[in-house]
Amino acid sequence: MNRITISVYLVIPLLICSQSVHAKIWRVNNQSNYDNTISWGENYGGTPAYPVFKQINEAVANANVMDGDTLHIEGSSLVYDVATVTKRLVIIGPGYFLTENPKVANTTYDARIGYISFEEGSQNSELIGISIINNGSSSHGRVYIRVNDITVKRCKIRYGIEFGSSLIDTYILQNYFVDGSNALYTNGSSSFVPPQDIIFNNNILITKLIWSGWQILECNNNVFDGPANELNLDFNTGSFQNNILKAAGITANINDGTNNNVEYNTVSNSGVFTGTPGVVWEPAMVNLFVENGTTDGQYQLRSDATNNVVGSDDAERGPFGGAAVVNRYNLSGLAAIPVIYNVSTTGVSEPGTGLPVNVKARTNY
Repeated sequence: MNRITISVYLVIPLLICSQSVHAKIWRVNNQSNYDNTISWGENYGGTPAYPVFKQINEAVANANVMDGDTLHIEGSSLVYDVATVTKRLVIIGPGYFLTENPKVANTTYDARIGYISFEEGSQNSELIGISIINNGSSSHGRVYIRVNDITVKRCKIRYGIEFGSSLIDTYILQNYFVDGSNALYTNGSSSFVPPQDIIFNNNILITKLIWSGWQILECNNNVFDGPANELNLDFNTGSFQNNILKAAGITANINDGTNNNVEYNTVSNSGVFTGTPGVVWEPAMVNLFVENGTTDGQYQLRSDATNNVVGSDDAERGPFGGAAVVNRYNLSGLAAIPVIYNVSTTGVSEPGTGLPVNVKARTNY
């Protein structure tokens, strides 16, 4: 059975066609025996040339891991050590809610970590499919962004994202924000200068998005299901379209209360966004969403719902909508790579053919 497991790991890199021919893909598994001296993660198929690192920081520090490379963070029953990223990397985990949604993984384990911090040298990095959790420290549960051009995509985030000062171009896409008082945070400095050009699209939020009247360039196709009967949204933006304000009695303060650039949103509170183009009031949100669903799947819309009307782009509103399929929320936060969700064998070798193995896989957008 170990041979089967190893062969599956080796197949995955071969299936990833979107990476540069010069970039490499490295594995990280916190149950590896890697010690950078005599052990190279052999217990998980590692070799001296292609080790299986135990922690993200070991991979980042390794001279063979170069800018543009990809780290695959494998699911585990153990929590990963907190990580500081100082290279331009694509960091991909297996996603989340893996026991709930069908055909998402061949294991029930996600990749959990207290926090990840993107520091100098990590510009243009991407974080995908990781679970950011509270593992017992006040600093946990957040993604820390200290440099420009960082993408946080399809992650499950316990508290939120904290910015350094004077940044540009941050992409927060298709994530699931679990809870907490807010989705975005400053670094706490009295001289903090908010980042420019934040793109905040196709997220599910069980929290608020309070940004002190500062600018979010785009905030489209999200669902806000934070605290009921409270101000959940407070910021300025050039585009607030196709969102669903699900929480009962939710209120919002967009563009200093002028509601400029607010269009085609669906709200639970009749007093929100009154008179804006395409606004829809759904007094019973239970009628809009599917009757049964997983933790993130319950935010899919019923096709026969009266108030399931198209948005500004003639596509569905909310995180599962948008004209471009690749921009939509993906159940369980699966990355846009092939996923092997089932491996089975009879355990009996057949003469002349060897041991039969059945592999079931699917592609993601």
